[in-house]
Amino acid sequence: MQRTLTTTAFAMTALLLAGCQTLEGWAGDSLRTEPVVRSAHEPGCEGDRCANVNAAYLRFPDDPELSRALEQRLFSLASGLSDSPNVSQADDFEAFANEVFAASREAHQDSPALPPYEADLKAKVIADHDDLLVIELDGYLFSGGAHGLPLTEYLVIDRDTRQPVDLDDMLLPGQRPAYEAALARAHKRWLSSDQARGLSQVQWPFSVSDNAAPLEDDLVVKYQVYDLAPYATGQPVLTIPYGDLEGVFKSRYLP
Repeated sequence: MQRTLTTTAFAMTALLLAGCQTLEGWAGDSLRTEPVVRSAHEPGCEGDRCANVNAAYLRFPDDPELSRALEQRLFSLASGLSDSPNVSQADDFEAFANEVFAASREAHQDSPALPPYEADLKAKVIADHDDLLVIELDGYLFSGGAHGLPLTEYLVIDRDTRQPVDLDDMLLPGQRPAYEAALARAHKRWLSSDQARGLSQVQWPFSVSDNAAPLEDDLVVKYQVYDLAPYATGQPVLTIPYGDLEGVFKSRYLP
């Protein structure tokens, strides 16, 4: 089912959520965030057959380079949201919107009855602890069919260096196999949850993901739809206790 969202409601919700994040900080925080809300309607198009693009994300007013890095990561989610060559590696809002509009027009030429494309991108702070700032980047693209496609990535920022870090930065040398083993154990625990009930491990085998976020209580690893389960299951989240990561993660990234 197509997901629709009016520009006004989207903007109000985004401002409220992002505004709350800003209030949690203080004026002296070099990594304080401000909300950014953008919307675009397919140019030259009228009526209800037009594509729309919305984005509600964050900027770092005291760090333009980090703001740019966040935008590039957020808008490049498009490469995983569509098989269309017109939606590829955008790294800013205008480029992303133009690619969505071009893909929508091309799809309509081939299938005039196809609903217009709808795209939403969001970024929000989900953790701020131990000098680590964790931001969740979410993308959603409806490009026809029964449903749209969601995609989530984590952006972890080290406050000491003011730089993004990935899983390999957090792992001790030679400890990737230990991380994968801990993730496999987390997958077994997830299989006993209500979300995974009835899944066939033969049809949906375990796979490794580097999409990890060090939250306050444990490490979470979020998968995309179809990675571990069918679309209806959603995006599985596996949880690894920090106790399982002693000697695996650098102490800097353990609470």
